[in-house]
Order: sequence, then structure tokens, then C-alpha cells
Amino acid sequence: MGRRIVTYLLFLLLPLTLAAQDHQADIERLTKEMYRLYSTHETEQFINVTDQLKEVCLQAKDEGLFYRAWANQAYFVFNKVSREKGMEMSKAMNDYAQQHDSKLGIYYSSIANANQASSLRMEIKAEEYYLKAIKYKQTYLPQVNAAPAYLALAKIYFNRRDQKKILEMADKALKEPNLTGPSIVDAWSYRCLAALYNQGDEVKTELNKAYAEWKRLSEKYKYRSSFTNDIEIYHARVNGDYERMLELAKKIKSPLERSQQMSHAYQWLGKWQEALEYYTEYKRISDSINTADIRKQSAEHAMQMDVIRAENEAKEQKLLNQALRLKHQESELEQERLEKEALDLMLKNRNIELQHAAVLLKNDSLDRHAQQLKLSEYQSKLETQQSKEHARLFRIYAGAVLALLTIAFMAFHLYHRQRQLKKLQIVNKELKTAYNQLEETTTAKERIESELRIAREIQMSMLPHVFPEHEGLDLYASMIPAREVGGDLYDFLLEDDNLYFCVGDVSGKGVPASLFMAQASRLFHALAKQHQLPAAIATRMNDELTEKNDNCMFVTMFIGEMNLTTGHLYFCNAGHTPPVIGGDAQKGSFLKMKPNAPIGLWPRLQFIGEEITSIKGRPLLIYSDGLNEAENDRQEQLGNDRMLDILRHTEFENARQVVEVLNAEVERHRHGAEANDDLTIMCIRS
Repeated sequence: MGRRIVTYLLFLLLPLTLAAQDHQADIERLTKEMYRLYSTHETEQFINVTDQLKEVCLQAKDEGLFYRAWANQAYFVFNKVSREKGMEMSKAMNDYAQQHDSKLGIYYSSIANANQASSLRMEIKAEEYYLKAIKYKQTYLPQVNAAPAYLALAKIYFNRRDQKKILEMADKALKEPNLTGPSIVDAWSYRCLAALYNQGDEVKTELNKAYAEWKRLSEKYKYRSSFTNDIEIYHARVNGDYERMLELAKKIKSPLERSQQMSHAYQWLGKWQEALEYYTEYKRISDSINTADIRKQSAEHAMQMDVIRAENEAKEQKLLNQALRLKHQESELEQERLEKEALDLMLKNRNIELQHAAVLLKNDSLDRHAQQLKLSEYQSKLETQQSKEHARLFRIYAGAVLALLTIAFMAFHLYHRQRQLKKLQIVNKELKTAYNQLEETTTAKERIESELRIAREIQMSMLPHVFPEHEGLDLYASMIPAREVGGDLYDFLLEDDNLYFCVGDVSGKGVPASLFMAQASRLFHALAKQHQLPAAIATRMNDELTEKNDNCMFVTMFIGEMNLTTGHLYFCNAGHTPPVIGGDAQKGSFLKMKPNAPIGLWPRLQFIGEEITSIKGRPLLIYSDGLNEAENDRQEQLGNDRMLDILRHTEFENARQVVEVLNAEVERHRHGAEANDDLTIMCIRS
């Protein structure tokens, strides 16, 4: 009998067991697929997989994986589809968790909000969200693994270069329960990165120690973290294996980081030309990214201020209407109170009159019967009058009660309105503070713009605008900065029959470039007055500009010295774009030159000079890359071929016409697009 019962129970439990196994198999399959698709852009497939996983988790009552799948879905949509939709998903997850009183759901929705704030580079707000989520987990969910939150904080502190905090977060992550292999490897990744902030020989010692454990764990768990390539590059660099560092740098996907690391690797290998090429590429990408970010942040800030201003005006108008309605209701209540007081006074006067009549009747002794008749008559009238007065009083009291109820309701309503008014006053105060800050920002911006205008005037005044009138020489030049101030320069010095001249292009744009340009221009002029050859001028300028050059700024320059009598030309090209020189068979071709590094990049360089026997009758055009690399609104460059075509098929009367025609062609090619670089052109005809 007992065996039959056991067999029967097993028969009943068999479908449940099979269903649980099916759920577990589906969960494992869908979870694996979710993490595979997470790093792709297959949006529709990822959302379908996570929706199925959430449904299976609900059936299997796997609460933790249910909310983790939801959080992954929200973060994926936030980063790859739409920020607004991603934030809506996070809010929906939080609302669902609140309705079902799920502490796990509240925790994972908090982590999702923190991740979104971190993606928006709102690091202070993201740090606050992560710390609150960790505190909530420690209070209600001690067995839940909070390592991802600690590792996210480690990333924030890595961006701030706070070594102590990075190590603290990595250690706390390693102490969390139910740790996964990827979390362990990521924690040791941050320990490797933190070692880079040590000083002297400690960098190599600490990095090699952390690297050995990180390498062992990566192989053990077969996991490749997002920092793997960076750590391998830093390890190769610190240990002097620059060939390995170069091979690893070539695999970096980010163009900005790849060009920077390859420039460093070539520099330490002593390959200066390659180092220069990749460093120039790094500066170009960096300038482009910074310009785009500034425009985007300015547009978003202006849009936010317009929305806040519109909302505040609507709130103020609504509050004013409510105040007017309350004032009108108070006036009506005051009128009713005055009417009630008038009725009470009239009743008192009637009572006095009746009392006076009764006294007169009582004292009248001539005719008692007549007095009694009169008294009865008065009493009858009095009773009639009193009944009327009672009825009227009843109406008055009823009205008074209604008025009191109305007053009570209005007082209650006014109390709530006053609370709302206080809240609005707080909001107005905060908004006024924001307006004041905006006004201060606007004032500062206007001051900066004024200073930049003055700086532009000073900079432009440093460039020569009066060109020499010398027999056998036709010289003209112009510089048009892309911003208020620029980094291009040109200069010349006429000493007897020798003309010293240069055109330069400083790395970067704006105020730093203009200051570097001023220093370079001053050095050229001083050395030209000493009648030194162009190669010697470049070498002396490099020695001066590499000192205390912490920002690694440099200037490409073409420096020349021409004898106006013989046409003999000495020149040195320091990393600058090749000039165009005229000839007999054609009107222009690029001058072939030996390569030199830019000025100011590496100390103790010896620059190579060259010479041409005579360039008499052969016009020379020196320019910055703002000419041939000028872009239109479709990011199409003017190009070398187009520039040569203009020079070869246009008849020019003098050097000034050459410069002005090329400037006009650049403006026409841009077609309204903003200038992407400074534009400098010098033409010499002899």
C-alpha cells in the first residue's frame, strides 16, 4: 500500500519536475544569448530575447535574473536606441518593483539609473546613485552580489585619478558574496591600472605584481575584460618592450587612443617621422571631438534653460490666477459678515421699541381697558412681528452657517494653496539662483569674448601688413584665423638685398595656439636679424620652444632666405606642407624637399637646410593646410589637385591677386560651412 502511495506521488510530481527542467534549460539558453547580443547592435533580436527571458523567469520565480534581464534591456536601449526610451524602461522597472514590494527590483532599478547617469558623464550624480544602491543592498539584501556597483565606482575614480579610491572599490568588490569570474578579473584590472599612479620604480614593481595575478585569473576564467588591451600596452611600455606595445596599439579600435599610443611607441623606438604622423592624427581627432562636444553641450544647455523658463512662467501665471480668485472669495465673505451685523442691530432696535411701548401702556392709568386693548393689540402685533423676525433670523442663521462652512472650506483650501505657494517660492528661489548663475556665466562669456577680440587685434597687429616696395620683389600675405585667435603665422624681414621669410602652423587652435605662435614669431624675427641660415634658425627655435613645453605643442614652418639680386634661395622645411613653385613648362608644382620634424616637439634636433640656385621669374606660394584641407558642409576638402588647377589656369597680375583669388575660392568651396582651420597664404614673385 505504501509503495502505491509513493508511486502515485511521484507520478503527480513528475510533470512539475519536467517543467522546472524545461524552465532551467530555457533560462540558460536565453541568458547565454542575451550576453552574446549585448555587445552587438542587433536591437530587435536583443529585445525579443530579453522579453522571453523575463517571461520564463516569472514562470520559474527567478526574481533576481528577471530584474537583471530587465536592467540589461533598459541600459542596452539607452545606449543604442534612445536615451528617453531607456529611461522610460528604468522607470517602468522601478514602478513594477514598488507595486510588487520587491527589494531586488528596487536595487536593480537603482543600479540601472546609476549606469545611465554614468553614460551621460554625470559622474557626481552616478556616484551618489551607486552609493545609495550599495547602502540599500547592505540593509536589505546582504547576500546579493554588489561587485558591479563597486567596479562602476572604481571606473569613476579612475577617471578622477584617485588611486586610493580605485583600490578601495576593487578590494570591496573582491569581498562580495557569490562573485563571478568576470567580476574578479575586472577588479584585478583596476588594481593594475591603479599601479600606474605610483612614482618612480614603484610603478614597475606594483604593476608587474598585479599583472601576474590578473593574467592568471584571466586565463583561469577565460574572460577578456574591456581593459585587457590597455593593461597589456601599459605592461609592455613599463617593461620597455616597445615593439610589443606597437603591435598591441595597432589593435585598438578607438582612432583617438590608437593614434596616441602608436605615436608614443614610435617615439620610444626612435622612429620620429612615424611618431610625428600619428601624433598629428591624434591632435586632429582630439580637436574635432572637443569642438563637437562643446557645440552639443551648448545646445543642450540652451534648450534646458528655455524649457525651465517656459515652465516657470506658466507656474507664475497659474499662481496669480489662484490668488485673484481667493481675494474675490474673501471679499464676498466680508460682505456677508457686514449684512449679518446689520440684521442683528436692527433686531436690537425693534426690541427696544417694543419695551418702550410696553412701559407707556403700563403707566397709562386713564383707561385701563383701553390700555389692555391696546396692549393686546400691541402684543398681537408683537407676536406677528416676532414670528416674522424668527423666520428671518432662521434664514440669517442658516446663511451664517453656510457662510461659516464656506469660510472653513476656503480656509482649508487656502492652507493647501499656501503650502503650494511655499513650494513654488522655493522653486522660484532656485530658479532665480539658476538665472543669476546664467547671468554670471553670460557676463563671463561676454568678458571672455571681449578679451578674445582684444587678443585677436593684438595678434593681427603682430603680423606685418605693410609689404616692402623693392625693385624686383612682389610680396603679399594674409592670415584668416578659424576662431577669434589663431595659431598660424607669417613674417618677413628685408635686410639690404636679402629677404628672410616664413609661414607657420601651430598645433591646435584658440588662445594656447596664439600664444605659442607669438613666441615662435618673436624668435624667428630675432634670429633673422642675426643673418642666420634657415636651418640654423629652425634649430635655434627648436632649442628654445622645447624647454618647459609640458603641453607638447609644436609648429610646422617653412623658412626661407632669398637674395633679390641673384634669386638664390636657402630654405628649411620643418614638417610644413610643401610650397608650390612656378616653372617654365607649367605654372605650378610642389617643391620637392627633405623631411624635417616640426619645431618644438623633440629637443636637440639638427634641422637640414637646402638651396636652389635661382628662383627668379618663378613665383613661390607658401601656405598652411587650411587652404588645401578646407572643408564644405559635406566634409569634402578643396584638395591639392583643385588648388593646382586654380593656379595653372588663372592669369595673375601680382602676388596680392594670387592670395585674394585663393581666399575667395576657399570661401566659395566652404559654401557657408564653418572654417575648420586657420588659413594663411604668402606669395613671392621676383
